[in-house]
Amino acid sequence: MEFTVKLAEYADIEAAVAVEEETMGGTGYLRDAWHYFNSLDGGLVCVYDGDKMIGIGRFTVLPDGSGWLETLRVIPSYQRKGAGRKIYDKYVELAKANGCPSMAMFTGLTNVASSSLAEIYGLRTLAQHKGWNLTDLSGGDTHSFKHVNWKRAEELILPMKEKYHDYMTFNRTFHHINSANAKQFACEGKVFEDKESGSFIVCGARFQHQVTLHIAMMGGDYDKCIDFAINYAKAQGLEKITCTVVLENEEVQAALAKRGFVMDKGTIITKEVKF
Repeated sequence: MEFTVKLAEYADIEAAVAVEEETMGGTGYLRDAWHYFNSLDGGLVCVYDGDKMIGIGRFTVLPDGSGWLETLRVIPSYQRKGAGRKIYDKYVELAKANGCPSMAMFTGLTNVASSSLAEIYGLRTLAQHKGWNLTDLSGGDTHSFKHVNWKRAEELILPMKEKYHDYMTFNRTFHHINSANAKQFACEGKVFEDKESGSFIVCGARFQHQVTLHIAMMGGDYDKCIDFAINYAKAQGLEKITCTVVLENEEVQAALAKRGFVMDKGTIITKEVKF
């Protein structure tokens, strides 16, 4: 089957959302994230059978210059017919055009089709993570947490590289722990420190800020960090907090469980290829 590929334009939003909704059973986030995605380097890859859009996949250049593969959707009747490969071919082209040193994605541990497709293009599993969710937002306390500047963000975040297995996660987007990403998170107002207790938290959202608060990293007194996150979420009218943690980080997972977070049943794997 022959498919054609192009990058999306604004006029393509309805067709792209239709692909996502058909693939995801009526759910998805593309419409909410459309303007955000279009403010970033990269592009939304669209695959066509004639004039019909049948697949999409977003290539995003993250703040540190690495490529992130997301929102890959192929409508069910066209799956396993080569559309996914067309999207990945374009991903590789975009990675090279943008000078990305690497590109990565996540999928479920049991999603063999997604994982196998990524491996054809050289992506290999680097880490396994669990998602944790809190919907009981009772309590909460701001303590003495305040925003920090980019320099202090580097000082707080970079030493956590090994404990977090090199990743911080917002909206299931895995960011390497490095200076560029730490600085960007500080500039976005996502890094807070409580000097009194020697604690800090990196939290916020990449998109769909009105839905969930994501905790990307905590250090120091975890209870105080979670208190702050609960208070911060409620102040924004949010009803859910999530935290995605590498399996080896048992300390943070124990702190989340203690405060009522519920662990997802599935395991997430991160796959990456370096150029």
